[in-house]
Amino acid sequence: MLILLGLLVFALPASAAWNDTYKGYATYTGSGYSGGAVLLDPIPANAKITALNPTQMNYGGVKAALAGAYLEVQGPLGKTTVYVTDLYPEGANGALDLSPNAFAAIGDMSKGKIDIQWKVVKAPITGNFSYRIKEGSSQWWAAIQVRNHKYPVMKFEYSKAGQWISLPKTDYNHFVGEQLGNQPLKVRITDIRGKVVTDTLQPLPSEATSSPYIVAGNVQFPD
Repeated sequence: MLILLGLLVFALPASAAWNDTYKGYATYTGSGYSGGAVLLDPIPANAKITALNPTQMNYGGVKAALAGAYLEVQGPLGKTTVYVTDLYPEGANGALDLSPNAFAAIGDMSKGKIDIQWKVVKAPITGNFSYRIKEGSSQWWAAIQVRNHKYPVMKFEYSKAGQWISLPKTDYNHFVGEQLGNQPLKVRITDIRGKVVTDTLQPLPSEATSSPYIVAGNVQFPD
């Protein structure tokens, strides 16, 4: 009986599943279109966006795990889909700070705060990844951000001497590494579902860049 009980306890999930439905509240703000914590500029002025509370933003213990994710949000007046572009530092578990156009689509603006539920969904995008190479990057130190992904990016590795080396993700939604070299960079990227793709990026510059730049990718996560 004790052995059986131990097996049942061991089988319980250690954390929430990525596609769980979360419950919380939504407020609204006009910020998040530029200068957001996860550096996804430029963002169209008519996009429906949200800032996300720290608990879900850092899902699974990965910093900025849900940066760039798309969320389907249900409110009192209906549903809408929003793009995660910023952190909601003071937000409680499940809380979103929506753009005004997103809030108005699901609730009464005069209330200022409404009950919601939401979940991560496949991004309504086309094409392959793109990569933002942060200013200051070079073959010696580089910060690389994955953009235009169907599902949130949890892990970024590069190949060195036949081994995959995982790079840490920062609060500002870039994977950072040192001594990456100035050869074509073979990378392996894992999404929140555990799906894995590999890609090859153009060589990093020999000297530090003065501004960020975008590199076109060759792959995309499967549906």
